[in-house]
Amino acid sequence: MAAEAFEFIQPIRRDTGTRLRDLALLAIAAGLPLGLFGLANLAGESLGLMPLFFAPFGLPGWVGAMLHLSLLPLCGIAAQLAARHDGYRSIGWSGALILALIVFPFLAPALDSLQLSLLATSLLLLAGATTWRLARLSPLAGLVMVPLLIWLGISAALGLALAASWSPPFALMQGNGLPPKA
Repeated sequence: MAAEAFEFIQPIRRDTGTRLRDLALLAIAAGLPLGLFGLANLAGESLGLMPLFFAPFGLPGWVGAMLHLSLLPLCGIAAQLAARHDGYRSIGWSGALILALIVFPFLAPALDSLQLSLLATSLLLLAGATTWRLARLSPLAGLVMVPLLIWLGISAALGLALAASWSPPFALMQGNGLPPKA
């Protein structure tokens, strides 16, 4: 893992063309998910859909948007690092995860709290499976995915905790009877 990171970060020496090609592919892989999100945002805006981002602990929504959008390039970079080892056979997992991360904020406003927390948990499970798959091919790709797992884990845990706290039998139940007359 450290050797792979060191090999990739080494200064450009003998094989300049290959190193520049690898860096160009990483830049494209990092920018492609953001570009796809931009296209989805344009399409959503034309349909009247606005994305809603997870921002915990009273943070403003733009902080959640910034964090969510900063994780999209990490997915692309991890996919490219893994693709260097298996020739793009693992791109399906990465593509599904990137697509789910792009669609998730547009689905969020239409869901109630339980549905949203279950969707966030499903997204966490998909991210975990994708990370496991990519980490088997490239340990560095697995490390690149760790911030995504942390962010989705916080989202899923808080969502499930809030949904469970407001659902029976944990939440306060309203009585069906009328109050006694005074």
